[in-house]
Amino acid sequence: MRVLRTRRHQSQKDMAEVLGVTKSFLSSVETGRRSIPKGWIDIIAEHYHLKPYPKQLLEDAAKVSRNFIRISLTGQPNYRRDLAVSFEESFNRIDENTATGMMNLMKDDNVSDIE
Repeated sequence: MRVLRTRRHQSQKDMAEVLGVTKSFLSSVETGRRSIPKGWIDIIAEHYHLKPYPKQLLEDAAKVSRNFIRISLTGQPNYRRDLAVSFEESFNRIDENTATGMMNLMKDDNVSDIE
């Protein structure tokens, strides 16, 4: 994000206004103290007229920047709540092969088959 902003000769204040946040919040995202909020990618891509490839690079960077995730369980059925809790409890024991298999299972075209 910082590279994009500085190449466009914009200050943190300018980009913060586009995103509707404070300059200090944007700074914490740019320095890695906070993850890139989900809605930002589309706002930035639209504002800076990003083509698909640069937008994808930004999306990839956002995924890598996440140090934690938050899943709202409000209104979710018990089977989804149980799954989220079980996943959190066993997360550190998942090996690379299992993770790859789970990610393949959860791809958009497979999820509809499960539900």
